[in-house]
Amino acid sequence: MSTRQSDGEAGDSGFTITETLVALFVFALAGVALVQMQTQSVQTFSRVESRTLAGIVADNRLVEAMARVDAPDLGLAEGNVDLGGRTWRWRLDVTSTSDPAILRIEAQAFAASAEEPSARVSAFRKIGGAR
Repeated sequence: MSTRQSDGEAGDSGFTITETLVALFVFALAGVALVQMQTQSVQTFSRVESRTLAGIVADNRLVEAMARVDAPDLGLAEGNVDLGGRTWRWRLDVTSTSDPAILRIEAQAFAASAEEPSARVSAFRKIGGAR
């Protein structure tokens, strides 16, 4: 008579409950890590999008000031503009330099409720305009 168990009988085949729980725990940790990585990716995309749009707003204000035939007035100008489904505050600061024929123009763009600018660009312009 044989004491060997056949394939259909209980024995060493399959996973124990402990092995199954450890495998589920490992998959759960991997899932949490993937969700955290995706969350960081979305947050990074949002910041990049905001900075890019703010840069466009600031660049547009600076280009408008540089393209004018007459020099912009010295001082501070502010306003709002809609871009990318958002309202942006902009500030244009025109100051004199040590050379009386050159102006410094700085454009800043702010998110709607931000105190610090999301983008800042500056340039120098000859008072007589481009020739």
